Amino acid sequence: MKKIDNKYIRRIVYSIQFLMSIVLLSTMYFIRFVPMKYMMIVGIILIALMVGEYFLIFYKKQGSKRSLLTQFLSLVLSCLMVVASFYVYRTGQVVDLLGDEQFQTRAISVIVLKDSPIKNEYQLPEHLLSHVSYVDESTMDYTVSQIEKEVGQISLDDSSDFHQLVTKLYQKDVDAIILDEAFRSLVEQEKESFSDDTRVIFQVKRDEAAVNAKSVDVTEKPFLVYISGNDEYGDLTAVSRSDVNMLVGINPTTKQILLISIPRDIYYPLHRNGEYDKFTHTGMYGLQESIDTLTDMVDQDINYYVRMNFTSFMDIVDALGGVTVHSPEEFTTKIGGYQIQEGENHLNAKEALAFVRERKSFVDGDFARGRNQQRMISAIVKKVCSPAILTSFSQVLDTISQSIETNMPSEEMNALVQMQLSQMPNWDIQSYQIIGDSASMPCYSVGMNASVIIPNELSITQACEYIDQFMDNEKIETELGDLEQ
Repeated sequence: MKKIDNKYIRRIVYSIQFLMSIVLLSTMYFIRFVPMKYMMIVGIILIALMVGEYFLIFYKKQGSKRSLLTQFLSLVLSCLMVVASFYVYRTGQVVDLLGDEQFQTRAISVIVLKDSPIKNEYQLPEHLLSHVSYVDESTMDYTVSQIEKEVGQISLDDSSDFHQLVTKLYQKDVDAIILDEAFRSLVEQEKESFSDDTRVIFQVKRDEAAVNAKSVDVTEKPFLVYISGNDEYGDLTAVSRSDVNMLVGINPTTKQILLISIPRDIYYPLHRNGEYDKFTHTGMYGLQESIDTLTDMVDQDINYYVRMNFTSFMDIVDALGGVTVHSPEEFTTKIGGYQIQEGENHLNAKEALAFVRERKSFVDGDFARGRNQQRMISAIVKKVCSPAILTSFSQVLDTISQSIETNMPSEEMNALVQMQLSQMPNWDIQSYQIIGDSASMPCYSVGMNASVIIPNELSITQACEYIDQFMDNEKIETELGDLEQ
C-alpha cells in the first residue's frame, strides 16, 4: 500500500508542475505583452525541466534522496509559476485598465460668502445669483437647469467677467455665484483669499465626452502624444487648466523621441471660437479643446494624450525609486529649498517635483522650467526603458495605471511593451522649445488683459518642420538635442 501511495504522490507532484506550466504559458500568451521569443525561451526551459524531472522522479528508487529532493523542488517551482502567472495576469489587467475609455468630470459649484445666511441649496430661490455665461454657455445652461430641477426657479444675473463676478459677491450685490471649478484659478487671481472667504453649498457634476484616439500601428509608424499636467494634488479626473504642455513624438522605426515644449502662457487662438487666450486656459474647456488648439498650432493630428498632476508625478517617481537628472547649472529650489548641483542629481519624488516646478531661479523663468521638464521626461523615459526596470516592472505599471489618464487603447500599449521588451532599443531623445516675448494682451477666458507670451512665428515654424520630418520617418537633430546628455 505504501508503494502505491508513493507512486500516486509522485504523479500528483509532477502533474501539478505540468498544469502550472500550461497556466503560465497560457497567461503569457493571452495577456499579449510578453514577446514571442521570451515565451519560446520560457516554454523550452519548462519542457526541459519537465523531461529532466520525469527521469529523476520516476526512474529513481522511490525513497531515494534525489527523487525526494526533485519532488520538493518541483513543488517549489509550481508555487513560483503560480506567483508568476498572477503577476502576468495582474499586469495585463493594469494595461486594460489604462486603455479603458476615460471621462473627465466637470464640477460646477454654487458659492456663498462664509458669513452668508444661506445654509443650503433650498434657500436659493429667495436670493439673487450671478454667473459668467459667455465662456461656456452650454455648461452654465445645464447647471442652471439642474439647480432649478432640484430647488425650483432662481433669480439669475450675468457678470461680464470673473473680476465683476467676484466684486459682486464681496460687495453683496448678489447673494451667491455659480462657478465652474475649472475656472476657480482665474477667480483666485482676482482674490487670493477666495477659497478661505467662501463655502460651497451645492455642486453639479457633469461628465465630459471621452477624447477619441487616432490609432496607428505604434510599432511601425510614428505617432504624437499630448502630455498635459496640472498643478493640483489629488483627483485627476477633474477638468482644470493645463500648466505643463508637451507634445511627444515617438518613432518606432528611427527609434527617436521628439519633445516639443509649449509654454503655458503662449498666446494662441482657441479652437472653439478663434478667440485669443493663454494655452493653459484651453484645459478649462476640456482635454479635447487643448488637443484641438495644439493641432491647429502644429498642423498635425495628435494620436493620443497622457494627463497627470502633482500627485501622479510623485507616485511615478517613487515607483521608479527616484530618477537621475542632469542640470546645466546649480540652483536652490524655492519650494522645499532643495540644492540642485550642476551635473547629475539623483532626486526623490519631492525633489523631482520641486525641480520641474522651479522658474524663479532662472533668468528666462518659464523657458528654463520647460527645458527642465524635458530633462525630467527624458530621464524617466531612459529609466523606464532600461533593463533595470524589469525587476519592478509590475509595480511601476500598477502605479502608472492609478496615476495617469490616457486614451491609448490597451492593444497598442501591449504592442509597445512587447516591442520594448523584445528589442530594448536605445532611444535617441531630441528636444525643442517654442519661444516668444512677454506682453500684456486681452485673454478671452479672463475677459481682460493678462500677462502672456507672444509666440515667435519662426519658432513655431521650426517646431512644425521638426514634427513634419519626424512623421515622415526622417532622422532629426534639433538645436537643443538631448538635454540629458
